[in-house]
Amino acid sequence: MLASYLFLLIIGISAIVLGVKIREEVYRIAVVFSGGMLFTMGLILAPSLVQVGFVLLLLGLMQLYIPQPKF
Repeated sequence: MLASYLFLLIIGISAIVLGVKIREEVYRIAVVFSGGMLFTMGLILAPSLVQVGFVLLLLGLMQLYIPQPKF
């Protein structure tokens, strides 16, 4: 029960990755949506330390991929 959030996160991420590789458009939408829902439920059930770590990871990735204005 304690690691159920980790199980949901892993299944959600793997479903999203699998969904991106599917050629059929309807199945792709269904699998990616289901994976997103599982990932969201896992993130909601995760402890606050994991949630804050995930937000910091996203902020770091945002700084890498968004071009910064140069003055």
